[in-house]
Amino acid sequence: MTDQRSVLNEYASLTDWLQETAMKMSEEVFFKAIKPGKWSPAEIISHIRAWDDYLMQERIPYLSSEASLKALSFSVEEVNSNAAVHARSGLSRDELINETINERQRVVNHLKQLERKQWADTFYIDKFPLCLTSYIKGLIEHDEHHKLQIEVFMSEHGLSLSLNSQY
Repeated sequence: MTDQRSVLNEYASLTDWLQETAMKMSEEVFFKAIKPGKWSPAEIISHIRAWDDYLMQERIPYLSSEASLKALSFSVEEVNSNAAVHARSGLSRDELINETINERQRVVNHLKQLERKQWADTFYIDKFPLCLTSYIKGLIEHDEHHKLQIEVFMSEHGLSLSLNSQY
């Protein structure tokens, strides 16, 4: 399996985690802060969705060999705050998770259409060289960080991570 394919499969695997783990939480647990002053699982998942949308709108369309992309032209805190507000906007757990799954699938489907060369081409973000493979690997690490936060929260609240249990 190529590095491109394995990276893409790992990036796509968030949707399985959302269905197998996040969907098992009750609405009450899903919308409860993981710690005082911290986000809830809902807000964390909305944050992931927001950055997938950013990837589709502001990064992927502009990737080409030697492309020079600007660093973020807005506040990260603003995007994160808007994502948290979105999570608290009255959406149900299922609606928010399904939005996130759909957004990730949209990104993955677009990435699947790219040629191998496009995954290896060097581009620059604020003069920092990257290729798509390394960029997506960074996003996978971001996903893993947030999945672990949610899993620790679930464990601390006596919620089994068994795929067959209901919370």
